[in-house]
Amino acid sequence: MSKSSRKSRSPWSEQEVAMLEQYSNTSKSAYQLFHLLRLSGYDRTYKAVSRKIESLGLRKPKRYVTGHESRLGYLDIESTGLKANVDIMLSWAIKTRDKDEVKSDVIRKSEVFNGKYDYRIMKSLIKALKEYDLIFTYYGTGFDIPFMRTRAIDHDLPFPVFREVSHKDIYYLVRSKLQLTRSSLKTATQFLGIEGKTNLDPRVWRDARYGNKDALEYVLEHNIADVDILELLHKKIEEYGNANVVPT
Repeated sequence: MSKSSRKSRSPWSEQEVAMLEQYSNTSKSAYQLFHLLRLSGYDRTYKAVSRKIESLGLRKPKRYVTGHESRLGYLDIESTGLKANVDIMLSWAIKTRDKDEVKSDVIRKSEVFNGKYDYRIMKSLIKALKEYDLIFTYYGTGFDIPFMRTRAIDHDLPFPVFREVSHKDIYYLVRSKLQLTRSSLKTATQFLGIEGKTNLDPRVWRDARYGNKDALEYVLEHNIADVDILELLHKKIEEYGNANVVPT
């Protein structure tokens, strides 16, 4: 058993329990308390913190607008371009934190040509989003979230409204806490020794845009790989930032 595992399974101290009790009498979320414990020198995983809060019977009063975040996910989408009024989403993926679980969907060739485009996968994405309290993205503030919202509006689908799902953008954590040649996901993961980030051949994007099955499968694999490494990246640097969240 590793040193980290021994620490995570050690008895909870009175000081740790006192910190966790803030869950029921402040707006702090389980994720914020996990962050606070780490900064205070306690080596606990987010999963351990969540389970301890549950075992203590702590409940978050409804009067708090934020702080209810408990189920965390890492989101990424792939699209045919950058402008959602003329481009469409090809695939999406959400990785559940601390679990071997990735929810995803990809467009079909028939949908490309029958005019339905990304309607079905936007609908499945919206349903999946509602299963999470806090979503992490990489530059989702500037791209993923507004792109998704625009596509939902185009399809007359009920995208989550303000304060329905909370969001934290890891891009801004990287940009403010690390001094890199670029603040891209590829540069950040390479610097931190995280493998898995790949570039898609432009010809794959071209073929996927027109519904090629093999190309779409490759795009989805790339999409899933991105959320896997996003979680790893976040865990490496999250202690350098704050744990506050912003309602999407």
